[in-house]
Amino acid sequence: MNDYKLIIEILKKVISGANLNEVVNEYKNEVNYPKIKSITYNLIRYYYSIEYFTNKLLTKKNPNLDLIIKVGIYELWLTEKPEYAIINDLVEYTKNEFNGLQGVINAVLRKFILQKNDLVEELNKDYKLLYNLPDWLITKIKEQYKTQALDIFKSFMLPPSFGIRINPQKITQTEYLNKLTNENIDYTIINNKIVINKAISVQKIPMFNDGYVSIQDIAAQYLLDLINKNDIKFKNVLDACAAPGGKTCQILENYKCILTALEVNKSRLSRIQENLDRLNLSAKLINGDATNKKWWDGYKFDFILADVPCSAIGTIKRNPDIKIVRREIDINNFVNIQREIVTNLWDLLSNDGYMVYSTCSILNEENEDNINWFKNSLSKFKLIDEIKILPSANSDGLYYALIKKG
Repeated sequence: MNDYKLIIEILKKVISGANLNEVVNEYKNEVNYPKIKSITYNLIRYYYSIEYFTNKLLTKKNPNLDLIIKVGIYELWLTEKPEYAIINDLVEYTKNEFNGLQGVINAVLRKFILQKNDLVEELNKDYKLLYNLPDWLITKIKEQYKTQALDIFKSFMLPPSFGIRINPQKITQTEYLNKLTNENIDYTIINNKIVINKAISVQKIPMFNDGYVSIQDIAAQYLLDLINKNDIKFKNVLDACAAPGGKTCQILENYKCILTALEVNKSRLSRIQENLDRLNLSAKLINGDATNKKWWDGYKFDFILADVPCSAIGTIKRNPDIKIVRREIDINNFVNIQREIVTNLWDLLSNDGYMVYSTCSILNEENEDNINWFKNSLSKFKLIDEIKILPSANSDGLYYALIKKG
């Protein structure tokens, strides 16, 4: 019964605006952590559908029962746990926590079983219910992507993909693929990048602890494609919004350079250092804000990665809480921060230096529209190349723009 209590604690925090991943990680030492994580992530992934069912079945609102019923509906609809066990467990949990209300739980969940097929059929009438997205985001994606919108909506309902990044200082891709084959781990190659077909625990990833590979969505690996395609050379690099350090390490694995990793959140610097240590790499770590120069020593960089804070719409598969906590007004707030960061960093970039502007959003406001604003606002701004990856079964959605100063 304690699992249900923890699951409901997590859901309350997330619905109130807390980050799902951060909240769930607080419970990682619980005995049934994988179960707790699975239920919370998947319930949030299907939140609007489950909320619709709950509102149809629970005629009299009761905040103490609402989340219990949502958990029950999720398990009855989307898991293989026997129906009688779900009802018995949740009735017992309710009896312990809210004695006197267990009869309501029993009645509502049995009603869902009887009406399930008809209720599920009703989801088809509304994209919000079918794809579990807020109306504002559905409208925006339909306006910006038209014929591609439906594929994007469908991709958001898929489980996150599992990308692997090779550390070329320690192993070749061919050698590592042989290792995967020998250990019966199925994989797919997408644009020379590895996707594990079925997610596995970190402990089961061959050679991970020894720094031969890292977990990184393949969309986040296209930074190298952009650099190599345009034959960009650099020596002094700034990763301006560096945590958790995936792209910091990717650059150091592939290029000889001096790299400074800047991160405004002091507590997240340790995550960057952990990744560097595992991969046997080194960088200068600074706790500082990319919107100002208080941390800067005055020496300019010839390459800056501005992987700016964003709405993260392209990562909804991985972060399903975005569906329920992100608001349309947040987009303008992110755009303002993004412009402030790039404008500040522009002064730190040497003449003839390069910047990569990147987001894990697919919204034009945070990407192409920002590039147009930079063109009109920053001197010597020259767009060299762009890559936009839309979310799919194999990757998140990301945007990259390669910019030259001069």
